[in-house]
Amino acid sequence: MGCTEATAKTNVYRPRNPHTSPLYQCVEKHYEDLIESGLVHRRVEEQVLNRFIDCGDLHKGFARIYCDECGHDYLLAFSCKTRYFCPSCHQKRMLAYGDWVEEEVLLPVPHRQYVFTLPKLLRPHFHQRHRLGAFCRIVSRLLNEAYGEAPRPGATRVYPVRTDLRRPGDLSPAYPCAGSRRCVFRVLPSIPATLLVEQLRHAVLDYLVEDEAITEDFANKLLSWEHSGFSVDNKVHVGANDPEGRRQLARYMIRNPFSLGKMEYKEKQNVVVYRSKLHATMRRNFQIMPGAAAWLKLLLQHVPDRGEHLVRYYGWYSNRSRGERETIELVQPGRAQRLGAPDQESLRSGPAHLPALWQRDAVPGGYRGSPGDRADPAPRGGVGSVTATTGAAG
Repeated sequence: MGCTEATAKTNVYRPRNPHTSPLYQCVEKHYEDLIESGLVHRRVEEQVLNRFIDCGDLHKGFARIYCDECGHDYLLAFSCKTRYFCPSCHQKRMLAYGDWVEEEVLLPVPHRQYVFTLPKLLRPHFHQRHRLGAFCRIVSRLLNEAYGEAPRPGATRVYPVRTDLRRPGDLSPAYPCAGSRRCVFRVLPSIPATLLVEQLRHAVLDYLVEDEAITEDFANKLLSWEHSGFSVDNKVHVGANDPEGRRQLARYMIRNPFSLGKMEYKEKQNVVVYRSKLHATMRRNFQIMPGAAAWLKLLLQHVPDRGEHLVRYYGWYSNRSRGERETIELVQPGRAQRLGAPDQESLRSGPAHLPALWQRDAVPGGYRGSPGDRADPAPRGGVGSVTATTGAAG
């Protein structure tokens, strides 16, 4: 298909103009202030700013796209390819990641999202990145313990877990809602969110006390609060026959920390206005950031170090398990696909029985969730975000 024919059938490529974006204007104006004020502490942050300024600039390098059939050509400027800062480059990365996860990692089984949120008072302690990994392991342990009685013996759980605090205080893991034995996937019930909240509360506070981030007296004070600030949400789930929902789920895990369309830079006032949905407590739909340099510093906190992995895979989706199946496929073609084939009949049969651990009054203090929280009906399809996806194969 020639260039002219392809253009007629698809959208015309329109190169972007990065110099007109509010983020570019903000970085260009305050780059020197950031460096001189010492707000940039990591080398990767300075590298991201330098590469972002050159992103999409034809003067900094370009590739020539040429069609052999019609002779049409155009210039394509090099991009910065930075993670979690440049909206354009990270959007391309996010779309490619969603396709890769759907095609290479996830199986066509139901998946459920679990979002674990920390109180604002504790979030600064997790700016130290090694604690994000510890937070991830805490969530992994809680999910495994809660699902320990749901599948039959020998089952394993699979869930990619997002270890960064995407929205400040949120852990985004994806946990498959299917358990299995002998490599057969079976639908699992959703874990009551009320049950997980208290376990998360005690586990995180115990860890911070052990890591000497907070004192034991301060932890006991937080335990005495009626509204702890910890929360767990598991309302989003994607059906087995919803590949686009799984793509959206994966893209959500590595989404950019801010939206360029919601940002407004006021150069004369030296402020950034960020607009969003109406806040329930503050009763407004915008936030004014005094000092554009401080706004940039907040964004740079989300930039990971070079080589740092923010998505972790466990169980059936782990790198080791996928590598072993690839090896089996080389030796015995077709066997790896049979090992991971979901049992369609069991997926239609509905969720497994609730484990005794989840029943009312089975936990100290008594579980007081509503009946609708305890059982997960046949998974509904739909596009949703994935933070912890549940699924199991063994």
